[in-house]
Amino acid sequence: MDIKQAEIIKTLWNNYAGEYDIEAIVLAAYLDVDTDDAESYINDDDYLVLTDEEADEAVREYIEETVWAFNPSFLSTHTGVDEEIFEALEDRCEGNNESFKSMIKDFDWFVEDAVRCDGRGLFLAGYDHVEREVTFTSLDNTTTTYYIYRRN
Repeated sequence: MDIKQAEIIKTLWNNYAGEYDIEAIVLAAYLDVDTDDAESYINDDDYLVLTDEEADEAVREYIEETVWAFNPSFLSTHTGVDEEIFEALEDRCEGNNESFKSMIKDFDWFVEDAVRCDGRGLFLAGYDHVEREVTFTSLDNTTTTYYIYRRN
């Protein structure tokens, strides 16, 4: 984030704190749009604006729901099951999710490895797969980094 964005965020925060969520203020500054528009983008699920912890939770939830879509070699690595088995079952798509998930030896490591390989943006930013980072310093000098994901 550049100096201009930081100043815009501070100005928006000073003017609209209490009227808008910080996520809408951060997105408005990042996109250089009206705060009402930013809030609408968030409400319409066009964008996600998350803290690091929230992004980690969201990516885990997404991965839990889409284990079936992972590459057979990646699944094989994390299950010990031959890659050919996953290839043979690919046509069942979502129907395999719970079965595949139950075969994963260490689901925390599975999520960590997936994010390490591809980044959270691949999973959370359906539009362009990019994770954008914006740091916000509040009036009491508390610094929080937000991650923006474009979904539509």
